[in-house]
Amino acid sequence: MIPEKGIRIGKIFGIEIYLHWTWFIVFTLLFYLTVQYFQANTESKPYTSIPMAFATTILFFASVLSHEISHSLVANRNGIPIKRITLFIFGGMAQMSQDVTSPRVELKMAVAGPLSSYLLCVVFGAFAYLSHRLSMGTVSLGLIMLSLANFFLGTFNLFPGFPLDGGRVLRSILWHSTGDILRATRIASNVGIAMGTLLSLAGFIMVGIEILLGEMEFLVSGVWFIFIGMFLVMAAISSYRQTLVRSRTSHLKVENLYRRGMPAIDASASLEEAYQIYLSRSPHSPVPVFKQGKLFGVLLYENIIKVPPSHWSSLPVEHVARPVKTSEIADPSESLFNALLKMEKGKYPFLWVVREGRLYGILAREDIQRIAQVRLQG
Repeated sequence: MIPEKGIRIGKIFGIEIYLHWTWFIVFTLLFYLTVQYFQANTESKPYTSIPMAFATTILFFASVLSHEISHSLVANRNGIPIKRITLFIFGGMAQMSQDVTSPRVELKMAVAGPLSSYLLCVVFGAFAYLSHRLSMGTVSLGLIMLSLANFFLGTFNLFPGFPLDGGRVLRSILWHSTGDILRATRIASNVGIAMGTLLSLAGFIMVGIEILLGEMEFLVSGVWFIFIGMFLVMAAISSYRQTLVRSRTSHLKVENLYRRGMPAIDASASLEEAYQIYLSRSPHSPVPVFKQGKLFGVLLYENIIKVPPSHWSSLPVEHVARPVKTSEIADPSESLFNALLKMEKGKYPFLWVVREGRLYGILAREDIQRIAQVRLQG
């Protein structure tokens, strides 16, 4: 459920910050609604309300980012590397490179975000009071909105549905009491699914009432509830599935499952040889390219057809072979679950199994999924 693509805007405490394209949609919507609210509730002119609305919207998303950074700093201090935070249409999400190691770590990570939001609620509230005393009407209203927004951000995330922060608190308590992370995740995820379903149902009811009454006052809120509820349901299902696969493959490594005997070609061979021997029979299969006994790159059919056929007999493979990315490689001693995460992140059907440049074979995603399913059925 983590958005992978986005625009990198910088780095904070060693954590890269990205904006997903959907963030711009919600930013524009919130900015527009804030402008309308300022103009309806203050006597400020557009040249005052528009900049203030922009600043308020920016500070709101800075609050969301602060919430996620709080999670990430606690995680990094407890040996759970967080390298990236992405802001998207439903808020923000920190990308964990591995799962939590204990209920205690999970609890500390979970409460860090809401505590940050509540702290900002108090800070913005204090500044709102000072600005009100100074008769700064528009500024005071913006700060009140930010204070309330942080209060609701912290409170909503404490609802006990996984993968919300409250759901992680619930999972940590269940995990500590039962000693079974899978059972704890299942219960917390079911609560998250129930919460998401109820939220979507409430949204549908709100939209239905607005349509029947011919009004638009709560239409946007109803639609927002529907989408947030659906997102929570999908996130809960995905999180449980990930924990499930991890628990079933935790003791297995890449070397237990990879496919051996991968056909390859030397970097000095001609494109004509590569085409006749491999790609003419199986044009959709990548061919690993060796140079001095080590993996040099990958040859694809699409690489060859870009070259005029008249040059195939004289042009060596190494001139058109694509280098292998680090994210496409798995070490034989690597865990199956980590390898699966690489595949899902890069949307790869398989990984090259390589150690010190030597190609051992490939690890197919379908093999991991099949072995996990077989163990579930067993």
